Amino acid sequence: MMQVPSIPSGKLSTEVEFKARPSSPLMPSPSPEGTIGEAIQPPLYAPEQHQTWAELYRRQSGILGSRVCREYLEGRELMKYPADKVPQLADLSRRLRKATGWQVIRVEGYVPENVFFKLLANKCFPCTDFIRHPSELEYTPAPDMFHDLMGHLPLITNPRFASFFHAYGLAGSSARNEEEVSWLGRIYWFSVEFGLMNPNAHNGTLRKSDETQIYGAGIVSSVGEIPHSLSDLVKKEPFVPEVVSQRVFDIHHMQDTLFEISSFDELESEFRRWASDKGLLV
Repeated sequence: MMQVPSIPSGKLSTEVEFKARPSSPLMPSPSPEGTIGEAIQPPLYAPEQHQTWAELYRRQSGILGSRVCREYLEGRELMKYPADKVPQLADLSRRLRKATGWQVIRVEGYVPENVFFKLLANKCFPCTDFIRHPSELEYTPAPDMFHDLMGHLPLITNPRFASFFHAYGLAGSSARNEEEVSWLGRIYWFSVEFGLMNPNAHNGTLRKSDETQIYGAGIVSSVGEIPHSLSDLVKKEPFVPEVVSQRVFDIHHMQDTLFEISSFDELESEFRRWASDKGLLV
């Protein structure tokens, strides 16, 4: 395993326009950006932040039901999220490490692609510790901690998805140019962020639309995206890496086309096949 990148405080986040409205805690975390696992100390959150978490948790719990895949629900239960207050990254990292050997690393926003790939290759998932503004409960333009913790972490407790995610990080670390990074970014968007699952995804006319379920973090963490993604407004296509890696997307609008895997076994095996063919995995 390669060494986890050393991240000086305040140096990890890329210079991007942050369009969301974070709700600032009373006191920031004393842990520098790049702190890993149980060493992460939490910010001092204001009552408003705890209320925002509680409302987001209530809304998501009420709408998920059978719309989300079993693996996500099992992971959500395993992580033991509090319903009434903002969870601590150290506690969640401890449970994640016990499940699959992954850990949480504290970041303050977006991270450069090369660092992100290396973190995944070392089984570290970057999480923020700020929560969206109460005015953006339905959707936030940039990821906050609810997206990171409730969208991503549950599935990383699943061994098969975690294995895919690790392979993705290794492949990304081997990317040789911007074109290959773009391929990987599209695959990430249409799987990790906006992926759907249907056991009959590749069965043509035998596919049953009522068997489609959500697993992508961008959908799961957005109350508005959940019903939209499963509606007839969205075209569903079978997940084929050669197709997905070429599909351009717009992050500023709800998606009109999404891709379905039949299982996480397929997601991992197909990604490994594609990445090997491209020379990104040995």
